[in-house]
Amino acid sequence: MSHHCPSCQRVLYNRRLTHCGFCSAPIPEGLRLSLEEIAALDRKLAESEERRRRRELAAAEEEEAKRNNDISGFV
Repeated sequence: MSHHCPSCQRVLYNRRLTHCGFCSAPIPEGLRLSLEEIAALDRKLAESEERRRRRELAAAEEEEAKRNNDISGFV
């Protein structure tokens, strides 16, 4: 479902806002995300960021172990 500003008819790119990002008209409450929906999205984003951080950390540790193995082969 697409959501459009009732004033300028452009797609609402951020339903967290209280005003249209294009024409600054107020966005009716029914088109905005509820506080619960915003909180759920924030939780999902935080979980996603944590998974990304863990993947990057694991990749860095793997790279470090590989470098250490490569160096120990020369000693």
